[in-house]
Amino acid sequence: MPDHILDLRLFRYALVSAEHGSFRRAAAVLNVQQSTVSRGVRSLEDRVRAKLFERDHSGIRPTSAGDRFLEEATLGFDHLRRAFQRAEAFQRGEHGKLTVGVSVPFLVLGDLFERFRASHSGVSVELVECTSGASAALVQQRSVDVVFVGKIHGNGPARSLYLHNEHMAAVLPKSHPLAGSRKLSFEELRHERFILTANGVGPDLQEHLAKRLAKPGAAPRVQLHRVGQCNLINMVALGFGVTIIVGAPPRAAVDDIVVVPLAGRNHLSLHAVWMDSNPNPALKTLLDIVRASASPCDAVGQH
Repeated sequence: MPDHILDLRLFRYALVSAEHGSFRRAAAVLNVQQSTVSRGVRSLEDRVRAKLFERDHSGIRPTSAGDRFLEEATLGFDHLRRAFQRAEAFQRGEHGKLTVGVSVPFLVLGDLFERFRASHSGVSVELVECTSGASAALVQQRSVDVVFVGKIHGNGPARSLYLHNEHMAAVLPKSHPLAGSRKLSFEELRHERFILTANGVGPDLQEHLAKRLAKPGAAPRVQLHRVGQCNLINMVALGFGVTIIVGAPPRAAVDDIVVVPLAGRNHLSLHAVWMDSNPNPALKTLLDIVRASASPCDAVGQH
């Protein structure tokens, strides 16, 4: 069996020699001695046990075996060149895959990811909806590279960075008596049935409602549904109850509802959570954008 562990320079010598029809011209292109090229091609022929070139006073030309060999070698070099380019691009964070956990509506991250994708369109981004309570475990287990949450749970090894606050709003049917309000307090909504998502930001909103409305012997009426926010809004339009959204209403909001901002300190703090030990280059690139978009006055929120 021939030894297939070859010096890649030998392939290069053969390819350039075939392209220029001369060892002398190939040597000039490669900036090496002519003897280096001719010895290298001879060594390659010995390794593959086939004569690759006919040699005469007018120059060189590939044999039939050489034509076939060089055709395959060219394909191999193209694949190898692309492999090097992709590996370098991956290391720079320009290609690869990024798995992003979200407990907040992805719409509030829209500007951040628009900037990321504008400069790193080769990175495949996969979204995983989760609750903020499950986020730390997902990051530590590398099920996701980074999570964006409305509340940080625990003090484990994960790093976090406060980004900004997102205000809350109530979503009511157009026929609701309070639909014409400019702003609403939770006290005005005390007797409403709230419908929230069981996943994503739903549990955080349920906890917020409990803090705002719970009284001895009376708790807010909350129903959790295993549906997305758009379906919840459709349920509001059909009279199932009212819901709370974070940030701007989804673009698929229906015509039969109104969105009324909540008065007072009713907001959700947006945080990014990740592991410094995660080697994904695309994560580093995203975090650079995240840090640049964080509220400067709250830079001390990183820990």
